[in-house]
Amino acid sequence: MTAQTVNNDSAKPQQRFEDLRGILRYVPQFRQRVFVIAFDGALMTQPGFASLLQDVAVLQSLNIEVVLVFGARAQVRALAEKRGITLYNDDGMGRTDAAGIEIAKDAIMRQCSDLMADLTALEMPVAISNALAVHPAGVIDGVDLEFTGRIERVDEESLRALLKADIIPILPPLGYDGRGATLRLNSDAVAVEVAIALRAAKVIFVAESGITAADGTRLEQLSVAEAREMHKRKDSKHDVSMLSKLRYAALACQEGVPRVHIVDGTQDEALLAELFSNEGVGTMIHADDYQQIRKARSSDVPALLSMMQQSVDDAALVPRTRDQIQSKIKDFFVLELDGNPIGSVAVHAYEEDGRKIAELACLFVRRSHKNKNHGRKLVAFAEEQARLRNCEVIVALSTQAFRFFEEKMGYTVTGPDALPLSRREKYDKSGRNSKVLVKSLKQSGGPT
Repeated sequence: MTAQTVNNDSAKPQQRFEDLRGILRYVPQFRQRVFVIAFDGALMTQPGFASLLQDVAVLQSLNIEVVLVFGARAQVRALAEKRGITLYNDDGMGRTDAAGIEIAKDAIMRQCSDLMADLTALEMPVAISNALAVHPAGVIDGVDLEFTGRIERVDEESLRALLKADIIPILPPLGYDGRGATLRLNSDAVAVEVAIALRAAKVIFVAESGITAADGTRLEQLSVAEAREMHKRKDSKHDVSMLSKLRYAALACQEGVPRVHIVDGTQDEALLAELFSNEGVGTMIHADDYQQIRKARSSDVPALLSMMQQSVDDAALVPRTRDQIQSKIKDFFVLELDGNPIGSVAVHAYEEDGRKIAELACLFVRRSHKNKNHGRKLVAFAEEQARLRNCEVIVALSTQAFRFFEEKMGYTVTGPDALPLSRREKYDKSGRNSKVLVKSLKQSGGPT
């Protein structure tokens, strides 16, 4: 799957909450699942941070088990400047000397205190956890990283005990080795190692900015390979903090975390909008098949009728009854996005004079999900299904989308005579005067 972009204007959260029922459908999926939320330290100094914590409270109220991790890069840098100390690094990835670890301890423990106070004010029970067993990172590329640490293991039992008691664990980017030394950690690494240990459903990085493509549009999805490639290229458009998130997001997915989200924490309601809408407002790095096309089931019929209604009202689709869909249910396929149906296509097969012809029918995508290549994916899938049925050609009838079939999918406008005889009779009776489009299936190829 290739990286997908979306126009920034369409990513505004206020457009994502038109229907409360649409939000509530996610609750059963998320209940009792572990979400590790890691936010950049710079966000803690911004006015919108209180709203972010309120969103965390909402998640906990829905019986989602939340673990919080925070970064400290901005705070460490600010304190060092105030004290006139020069740092080798401020994000827990490079060398941390004796002066640097003192700055880090002071800044991070102040953050812990402030965060505890803010969460307590929201009546959320929280606890600072030392569930990380760490060791010095050692010498890398000839440089002794001194007080920079690496995570050796995560005390899963202690974290689960807190979660079972409805207490939110907070893990700062500090750890303690077997000799009692305090070591600086990278918060992205902390979040991912904890998520792997707890077999979390999601890691959500709430960052100072989002991930964008070269043209400035939001990158909606990335595969693990694409995230690794972006990190490897070290694109100057994304700072070291974002590159770190891409690196650890890929690692999380590789080690069993299904999805990692990177959202712009400066955007209002970004956390909830990302989690409780199909398309989200951030970037999702995925390990599983986020989008899938499957055979329709009888239980899908009500959803299909509901989704089709707007297209029927617009005269783009022929009206169909529940019984008509049910009688042909084996010909229907549903496109799911994050477990929710967003589109459909049907493939009907005819045999005439020893020749098999397929008809692509009932192609539609929810209006809120148009212009995201879902239609192309459904058409390509339908063509492959027709090939599997040994059909030589595929036809499609369209009153409004014929340009799409011609220009995007390689179909040719023809006449009604291209239709099988039984289908031609229905065509004549309908009076819709649809364009008839045809495509040969003899060429190799399949879904893209």
